[in-house]
Amino acid sequence: MKKPNIVCIGGGTGQSVVLKGLSKYPFNITAIVGVTDNGGHSGVLRRALNIPQVGDIRNCITALADKDNTLSQLIQYRFSEGKLEGVNLGNMIFACLIRITGSLYEAINEISRMLDLSYRVIPVSNGYADICATLVNGKTICGEWEIIKRKPRTAIKQLFHKPIIPCLSECKSAIKKADTIIFCPGSLQTGIISTLLVKGVRETIRNSKATLIQICNIMTQPGLTDGFTAKDHIQLLSKYLGRKPDHFIINTEKPPPILLKIYNRSGSTPVESDSSRIEDVKIITTPLVEHPSKKTLALYHRSGKGLLAGPHYIRHDADKLATTLISIIKASV
Repeated sequence: MKKPNIVCIGGGTGQSVVLKGLSKYPFNITAIVGVTDNGGHSGVLRRALNIPQVGDIRNCITALADKDNTLSQLIQYRFSEGKLEGVNLGNMIFACLIRITGSLYEAINEISRMLDLSYRVIPVSNGYADICATLVNGKTICGEWEIIKRKPRTAIKQLFHKPIIPCLSECKSAIKKADTIIFCPGSLQTGIISTLLVKGVRETIRNSKATLIQICNIMTQPGLTDGFTAKDHIQLLSKYLGRKPDHFIINTEKPPPILLKIYNRSGSTPVESDSSRIEDVKIITTPLVEHPSKKTLALYHRSGKGLLAGPHYIRHDADKLATTLISIIKASV
Protein backbone atom coordinates (compact mmCIF):
# COMPACT_ATOMS: atom_id res chain seq x y z
CA MET A 1 0.00 0.00 0.00
CA LYS A 2 1.43 3.37 -1.01
CA LYS A 3 1.98 6.09 1.53
CA PRO A 4 -0.84 8.68 1.50
CA ASN A 5 0.14 12.10 0.11
CA ILE A 6 -0.72 14.72 2.72
CA VAL A 7 -0.62 18.47 2.00
CA CYS A 8 -0.74 20.87 4.96
CA ILE A 9 -1.66 24.46 4.11
CA GLY A 10 -1.09 27.37 6.48
CA GLY A 11 1.63 29.26 8.25
CA GLY A 12 2.73 29.90 11.79
CA THR A 13 2.58 27.92 15.00
CA GLY A 14 -0.55 25.92 14.15
CA GLN A 15 0.94 24.47 10.99
CA SER A 16 4.14 23.43 12.74
CA VAL A 17 2.08 21.62 15.42
CA VAL A 18 0.23 19.63 12.73
CA LEU A 19 3.50 18.73 11.01
CA LYS A 20 5.16 17.70 14.27
CA GLY A 21 2.36 15.24 15.00
CA LEU A 22 2.02 13.78 11.50
CA SER A 23 5.78 13.36 11.00
CA LYS A 24 5.71 10.35 13.34
CA TYR A 25 3.62 8.39 10.83
CA PRO A 26 4.40 6.88 7.38
CA PHE A 27 3.03 9.66 5.17
CA ASN A 28 4.41 11.68 2.27
CA ILE A 29 4.03 15.14 3.79
CA THR A 30 4.21 18.45 1.95
CA ALA A 31 3.81 21.75 3.79
CA ILE A 32 2.65 24.71 1.70
CA VAL A 33 3.48 27.82 3.69
CA GLY A 34 2.22 31.40 3.43
CA VAL A 35 4.62 34.29 2.83
CA THR A 36 2.74 37.49 3.82
CA ASP A 37 3.14 37.58 7.63
CA ASN A 38 4.85 40.86 8.56
CA GLY A 39 5.18 40.31 12.32
CA GLY A 40 8.06 39.32 14.58
CA HIS A 41 11.74 39.27 13.64
CA SER A 42 11.05 37.77 10.20
CA GLY A 43 8.75 40.73 9.57
CA VAL A 44 11.66 43.09 10.27
CA LEU A 45 13.79 41.21 7.73
CA ARG A 46 10.92 41.17 5.26
CA ARG A 47 10.66 44.96 5.32
CA ALA A 48 14.41 45.58 5.41
CA LEU A 49 15.37 43.21 2.59
CA ASN A 50 12.14 43.09 0.55
CA ILE A 51 11.99 39.30 0.84
CA PRO A 52 9.09 36.91 1.54
CA GLN A 53 8.40 36.05 5.17
CA VAL A 54 10.73 33.28 6.38
CA GLY A 55 9.81 32.63 10.03
CA ASP A 56 6.88 30.30 9.35
CA ILE A 57 8.98 28.35 6.85
CA ARG A 58 11.67 27.91 9.49
CA ASN A 59 9.14 26.64 12.05
CA CYS A 60 7.75 24.09 9.60
CA ILE A 61 11.19 22.78 8.69
CA THR A 62 12.28 22.34 12.30
CA ALA A 63 8.96 20.63 13.13
CA LEU A 64 9.82 17.99 10.52
CA ALA A 65 13.56 17.75 11.21
CA ASP A 66 15.53 15.58 13.61
CA LYS A 67 15.43 17.47 16.93
CA ASP A 68 18.97 16.32 17.84
CA ASN A 69 20.42 17.76 14.64
CA THR A 70 22.71 20.69 15.51
CA LEU A 71 21.65 22.67 12.43
CA SER A 72 18.00 22.23 13.39
CA GLN A 73 18.77 23.65 16.84
CA LEU A 74 20.81 26.43 15.29
CA ILE A 75 18.08 27.71 12.97
CA GLN A 76 15.65 27.85 15.91
CA TYR A 77 18.07 29.80 18.11
CA ARG A 78 16.70 33.14 19.31
CA PHE A 79 18.81 35.67 21.22
CA SER A 80 17.23 36.77 24.49
CA GLU A 81 19.43 39.60 25.72
CA GLY A 82 20.90 42.95 24.80
CA LYS A 83 20.43 44.63 21.44
CA LEU A 84 19.96 41.25 19.76
CA GLU A 85 16.96 40.33 21.92
CA GLY A 86 14.32 38.68 19.72
CA VAL A 87 16.66 38.13 16.77
CA ASN A 88 16.33 34.62 15.37
CA LEU A 89 19.49 33.20 13.83
CA GLY A 90 17.55 30.90 11.50
CA ASN A 91 15.71 33.84 9.96
CA MET A 92 19.06 35.48 9.23
CA ILE A 93 20.38 32.28 7.64
CA PHE A 94 17.31 32.04 5.41
CA ALA A 95 17.63 35.70 4.42
CA CYS A 96 21.26 35.10 3.42
CA LEU A 97 20.38 31.95 1.48
CA ILE A 98 17.68 33.82 -0.45
CA ARG A 99 20.39 36.26 -1.57
CA ILE A 100 22.83 33.43 -2.40
CA THR A 101 20.41 31.09 -4.21
CA GLY A 102 18.12 33.72 -5.73
CA SER A 103 14.79 32.61 -4.22
CA LEU A 104 13.06 31.43 -1.06
CA TYR A 105 12.23 28.11 -2.75
CA GLU A 106 15.90 27.37 -3.46
CA ALA A 107 16.92 28.55 0.02
CA ILE A 108 14.51 25.99 1.52
CA ASN A 109 15.91 23.26 -0.73
CA GLU A 110 19.43 24.02 0.53
CA ILE A 111 18.42 23.87 4.21
CA SER A 112 16.35 20.73 3.60
CA ARG A 113 19.36 19.08 1.94
CA MET A 114 21.63 19.98 4.87
CA LEU A 115 19.07 18.56 7.32
CA ASP A 116 18.46 15.46 5.17
CA LEU A 117 14.74 16.26 5.47
CA SER A 118 12.40 13.44 4.44
CA TYR A 119 9.49 15.78 3.76
CA ARG A 120 8.83 18.78 1.52
CA VAL A 121 8.33 22.36 2.66
CA ILE A 122 7.30 24.74 -0.12
CA PRO A 123 6.59 28.48 0.01
CA VAL A 124 3.27 29.16 -1.69
CA SER A 125 5.10 31.77 -3.79
CA ASN A 126 8.53 33.32 -4.25
CA GLY A 127 6.80 36.67 -4.60
CA TYR A 128 6.56 39.58 -2.17
CA ALA A 129 3.04 40.75 -1.35
CA ASP A 130 0.94 42.18 1.47
CA ILE A 131 -2.39 40.84 2.65
CA CYS A 132 -4.88 43.70 2.40
CA ALA A 133 -8.41 44.19 3.72
CA THR A 134 -11.27 46.28 2.43
CA LEU A 135 -13.43 47.23 5.41
CA VAL A 136 -17.21 47.61 5.38
CA ASN A 137 -16.75 51.40 5.53
CA GLY A 138 -14.77 51.33 2.26
CA LYS A 139 -11.35 51.89 3.82
CA THR A 140 -8.43 49.68 2.72
CA ILE A 141 -5.61 48.55 5.02
CA CYS A 142 -2.52 46.63 3.88
CA GLY A 143 -0.26 44.47 6.03
CA GLU A 144 -1.19 41.71 8.50
CA TRP A 145 -0.34 43.64 11.63
CA GLU A 146 -1.75 46.88 10.27
CA ILE A 147 -5.05 45.00 9.86
CA ILE A 148 -4.83 43.44 13.33
CA LYS A 149 -4.03 46.73 15.10
CA ARG A 150 -6.55 48.93 13.23
CA LYS A 151 -8.69 51.23 15.35
CA PRO A 152 -11.61 51.14 15.44
CA ARG A 153 -12.01 47.46 14.55
CA THR A 154 -14.35 48.04 11.64
CA ALA A 155 -15.47 44.72 10.14
CA ILE A 156 -13.53 43.24 7.22
CA LYS A 157 -15.50 42.95 3.98
CA GLN A 158 -12.92 41.43 1.61
CA LEU A 159 -9.31 40.25 1.64
CA PHE A 160 -6.87 40.47 -1.27
CA HIS A 161 -3.14 40.61 -2.09
CA LYS A 162 -1.21 43.64 -3.25
CA PRO A 163 0.37 42.93 -5.65
CA ILE A 164 -1.11 39.70 -7.00
CA ILE A 165 1.48 36.91 -6.77
CA PRO A 166 1.46 33.51 -8.55
CA CYS A 167 1.82 30.21 -6.74
CA LEU A 168 4.79 28.02 -7.51
CA SER A 169 4.26 25.16 -9.95
CA GLU A 170 5.54 22.82 -7.22
CA CYS A 171 2.56 23.86 -5.06
CA LYS A 172 0.10 23.04 -7.81
CA SER A 173 1.78 19.69 -8.39
CA ALA A 174 1.63 18.78 -4.68
CA ILE A 175 -2.06 19.71 -4.45
CA LYS A 176 -2.91 17.68 -7.56
CA LYS A 177 -1.19 14.60 -6.11
CA ALA A 178 -2.68 14.99 -2.62
CA ASP A 179 -4.94 12.36 -1.08
CA THR A 180 -5.68 14.67 1.85
CA ILE A 181 -5.40 18.46 2.16
CA ILE A 182 -5.34 19.90 5.68
CA PHE A 183 -6.10 23.55 6.45
CA CYS A 184 -4.09 24.03 9.61
CA PRO A 185 -5.00 26.13 12.65
CA GLY A 186 -3.53 29.62 12.70
CA SER A 187 -4.41 33.16 11.66
CA LEU A 188 -7.54 32.41 9.65
CA GLN A 189 -7.83 35.61 7.64
CA THR A 190 -4.22 36.77 7.33
CA GLY A 191 -2.58 33.33 7.33
CA ILE A 192 -4.70 30.48 5.94
CA ILE A 193 -6.90 32.58 3.64
CA SER A 194 -3.92 34.70 2.59
CA THR A 195 -2.24 31.51 1.37
CA LEU A 196 -5.38 30.57 -0.58
CA LEU A 197 -5.44 34.00 -2.24
CA VAL A 198 -2.17 33.35 -4.08
CA LYS A 199 -3.06 33.02 -7.77
CA GLY A 200 -3.68 29.42 -8.77
CA VAL A 201 -4.08 27.87 -5.31
CA ARG A 202 -7.87 27.90 -4.93
CA GLU A 203 -8.52 26.75 -8.47
CA THR A 204 -6.16 23.80 -8.05
CA ILE A 205 -7.76 22.78 -4.73
CA ARG A 206 -11.28 23.01 -6.16
CA ASN A 207 -10.27 20.67 -8.99
CA SER A 208 -8.61 18.24 -6.59
CA LYS A 209 -10.16 14.92 -5.59
CA ALA A 210 -8.42 15.05 -2.21
CA THR A 211 -10.27 14.88 1.10
CA LEU A 212 -10.31 18.39 2.64
CA ILE A 213 -9.93 18.79 6.41
CA GLN A 214 -10.16 22.08 8.31
CA ILE A 215 -8.91 22.37 11.90
CA CYS A 216 -10.70 25.08 13.88
CA ASN A 217 -8.69 27.45 16.06
CA ILE A 218 -8.84 27.08 19.84
CA MET A 219 -8.90 30.83 20.51
CA THR A 220 -10.24 33.88 18.69
CA GLN A 221 -7.69 36.32 17.30
CA PRO A 222 -8.11 39.99 18.26
CA GLY A 223 -8.65 42.25 15.27
CA LEU A 224 -9.42 39.33 12.97
CA THR A 225 -11.87 36.82 14.42
CA ASP A 226 -13.33 38.65 17.42
CA GLY A 227 -16.45 36.80 18.58
CA PHE A 228 -16.09 34.07 15.94
CA THR A 229 -17.69 30.70 16.63
CA ALA A 230 -16.59 27.44 15.02
CA LYS A 231 -19.30 27.92 12.38
CA ASP A 232 -17.90 31.37 11.53
CA HIS A 233 -14.47 29.81 10.93
CA ILE A 234 -15.72 27.21 8.46
CA GLN A 235 -18.03 29.67 6.71
CA LEU A 236 -15.21 32.13 6.09
CA LEU A 237 -12.82 29.50 4.75
CA SER A 238 -15.58 28.11 2.51
CA LYS A 239 -16.32 31.60 1.17
CA TYR A 240 -12.78 32.10 -0.11
CA LEU A 241 -12.13 28.50 -1.10
CA GLY A 242 -15.36 28.25 -3.08
CA ARG A 243 -16.43 24.99 -1.43
CA LYS A 244 -16.79 23.48 2.03
CA PRO A 245 -14.18 21.15 3.51
CA ASP A 246 -15.24 17.52 3.92
CA HIS A 247 -14.27 17.32 7.59
CA PHE A 248 -14.09 19.95 10.35
CA ILE A 249 -12.20 19.31 13.60
CA ILE A 250 -13.32 21.31 16.65
CA ASN A 251 -11.64 21.35 20.06
CA THR A 252 -14.00 20.95 23.04
CA GLU A 253 -11.52 21.50 25.87
CA LYS A 254 -10.93 24.72 27.83
CA PRO A 255 -7.28 25.81 28.00
CA PRO A 256 -5.58 26.13 31.42
CA PRO A 257 -6.96 29.16 33.39
CA ILE A 258 -3.50 30.68 33.84
CA LEU A 259 -3.05 30.83 30.04
CA LEU A 260 -6.59 32.09 29.45
CA LYS A 261 -5.81 35.10 31.65
CA ILE A 262 -2.89 36.03 29.39
CA TYR A 263 -5.06 35.78 26.26
CA ASN A 264 -8.02 37.57 27.81
CA ARG A 265 -5.89 40.69 28.34
CA SER A 266 -5.86 41.22 24.57
CA GLY A 267 -9.50 40.19 24.09
CA SER A 268 -8.84 36.64 22.90
CA THR A 269 -11.41 34.08 24.08
CA PRO A 270 -12.06 30.35 23.45
CA VAL A 271 -13.88 29.63 20.18
CA GLU A 272 -17.44 28.48 20.86
CA SER A 273 -18.12 24.95 19.59
CA ASP A 274 -21.49 25.46 17.86
CA SER A 275 -21.18 22.23 15.86
CA SER A 276 -24.95 21.60 15.83
CA ARG A 277 -25.36 24.67 13.58
CA ILE A 278 -22.95 23.40 10.89
CA GLU A 279 -24.46 21.47 7.98
CA ASP A 280 -23.17 19.29 5.12
CA VAL A 281 -19.77 18.69 6.75
CA LYS A 282 -18.51 15.78 8.86
CA ILE A 283 -17.80 17.22 12.31
CA ILE A 284 -15.27 15.80 14.77
CA THR A 285 -15.47 17.28 18.28
CA THR A 286 -12.80 16.20 20.76
CA PRO A 287 -10.50 17.61 23.49
CA LEU A 288 -7.28 18.74 21.82
CA VAL A 289 -5.64 21.36 24.05
CA GLU A 290 -1.97 20.90 24.90
CA HIS A 291 -1.04 21.06 28.59
CA PRO A 292 2.62 22.13 28.44
CA SER A 293 5.14 22.02 31.28
CA LYS A 294 6.70 25.22 32.63
CA LYS A 295 9.86 24.37 30.70
CA THR A 296 7.91 24.05 27.45
CA LEU A 297 6.02 27.30 28.10
CA ALA A 298 9.34 29.07 28.53
CA LEU A 299 10.32 27.87 25.04
CA TYR A 300 7.07 29.30 23.66
CA HIS A 301 7.86 32.78 25.00
CA ARG A 302 8.89 35.26 22.31
CA SER A 303 11.17 38.05 23.47
CA GLY A 304 12.07 41.20 21.60
CA LYS A 305 11.06 44.77 22.33
CA GLY A 306 9.02 46.39 19.59
CA LEU A 307 8.48 43.17 17.63
CA LEU A 308 4.91 42.57 16.48
CA ALA A 309 3.74 39.28 17.99
CA GLY A 310 0.85 37.85 19.95
CA PRO A 311 0.97 35.10 22.61
CA HIS A 312 1.70 31.57 21.37
CA TYR A 313 1.09 29.55 24.54
CA ILE A 314 -2.29 27.92 23.82
CA ARG A 315 -1.84 25.22 21.19
CA HIS A 316 -3.32 21.98 19.94
CA ASP A 317 -1.70 18.87 21.38
CA ALA A 318 0.35 17.57 18.43
CA ASP A 319 -0.14 13.88 19.23
CA LYS A 320 -3.87 14.09 19.97
CA LEU A 321 -4.45 16.12 16.82
CA ALA A 322 -2.42 13.67 14.74
CA THR A 323 -4.48 10.76 16.08
CA THR A 324 -7.69 12.55 15.07
CA LEU A 325 -6.33 13.36 11.61
CA ILE A 326 -5.12 9.81 11.05
CA SER A 327 -8.57 8.38 11.75
CA ILE A 328 -9.94 10.58 8.95
CA ILE A 329 -7.04 9.91 6.57
CA LYS A 330 -7.27 6.13 6.95
CA ALA A 331 -11.03 6.16 6.42
CA SER A 332 -10.60 8.27 3.27
CA VAL A 333 -7.89 6.22 1.55
